[in-house]
Amino acid sequence: MKKFIVTSLLTLIFFINFNVYTTSAEAVPTLEAEGVVLMDGTTGEIIYSKNPNTKYEPASTTKVMTALITLENCKLDDKVTIGSNPPEVDGTIIGVAKGEVYTVKELLLGLLLESGNDAAEALAEHISGSNEAFGKLMTKKAKELGANNTVFKNPSGLHEEGHVTTAYDLSLIMKTAYNNKDFLEISRTPYYIFKNNPNFDGSEKWANNKNHCINPNSPYYYEYAVSGKTGYTPEANHTYTSVAKKGDQVLIASFLNATDKDTQFRNVGELFQYGFDNFQTTKIVSKGEKLSEYKINDNITIPLLATTDVYFTQSKSDPKPIVSVTYENRDISKKTINKGDLLFNSSILVNNKDFAKIDLSSGIDRDYSFKVKVSEYLQKLKEDKPKLLIASFTFLIIILFLLFILKIIKKKRQRK
Repeated sequence: MKKFIVTSLLTLIFFINFNVYTTSAEAVPTLEAEGVVLMDGTTGEIIYSKNPNTKYEPASTTKVMTALITLENCKLDDKVTIGSNPPEVDGTIIGVAKGEVYTVKELLLGLLLESGNDAAEALAEHISGSNEAFGKLMTKKAKELGANNTVFKNPSGLHEEGHVTTAYDLSLIMKTAYNNKDFLEISRTPYYIFKNNPNFDGSEKWANNKNHCINPNSPYYYEYAVSGKTGYTPEANHTYTSVAKKGDQVLIASFLNATDKDTQFRNVGELFQYGFDNFQTTKIVSKGEKLSEYKINDNITIPLLATTDVYFTQSKSDPKPIVSVTYENRDISKKTINKGDLLFNSSILVNNKDFAKIDLSSGIDRDYSFKVKVSEYLQKLKEDKPKLLIASFTFLIIILFLLFILKIIKKKRQRK
């Protein structure tokens, strides 16, 4: 009977939640958090923002960067021996003990699922030797990603003066994390049991995923959510960064300084739905597509190909974008060119405005040998009649002069 009641309640909650997220979203939903960004996860363009560059404490959303740095510097099966500091950390923990040995993947599971601060410090010490050194590494990476208003002081997100980010920066960091397949796989894991390192009392040590948006049994489940990280400290309030994917469209939502966790989870689904309902990501240039051509002469034209895909974010109510390309004008006619060689830097314009910079490559091989040089010179002469007449006359004079010289030489030999 109890099982029936629980199942019925979960079913009811799911349908109530489903109805919330499928309502029409022509207007931006009311959002409770102070800092909010909805970003196109493919283009990086901002669809909606609220105080996007205001600095707030990130709390445990910090751990997205901790995971990124770890994945860049370690193998998943690397072994980490726990030192004396991680077991003493405050806040949420998985319960590591000094001398225990974990794999990097196990600590990442504890980091991203249970939000273990001890797992964060263990990874930081393994990579950099200290929280301070690891924080500098995190900040450097943030700057590389364009997150210029972010400073990390520690790997966990615990309150520390000057440990700040913005909703925009956090979205950039999450965009990078989403494109890391190991991060995505680990962050989507429902739970993990640390079989080699049980709790002190011998019971099983678990890490449970706290991202309710990807849990089908949660009232805040959002069917298109694929990854995310929550956070909370008294100083930061509730924080959250999440990714949703519908078809080929990827959206990233980041929330900072939210006072109510339940409202925050509800707002995430509402904001994602607003994005999917009203915006689309359009591929405007395909890798390998011929964007222009470079004419060497009437017989030789070099196709100029795009070296990467280019995407554009637009409102579904907007007309199809007008795309054009411009590139630097320099002479490449006297070069041997291989197919795929990068030839020009170009600007992609959307509706006559600069949008992206990409390289253009050659679509063919072109050998600029002596034979080709002569052939092209003769071709140019054919195209320029005055020059052709002068060249022909000059050639005739040279031939006649050579014949005259040969005749003189022949006569001298006959006299001998």
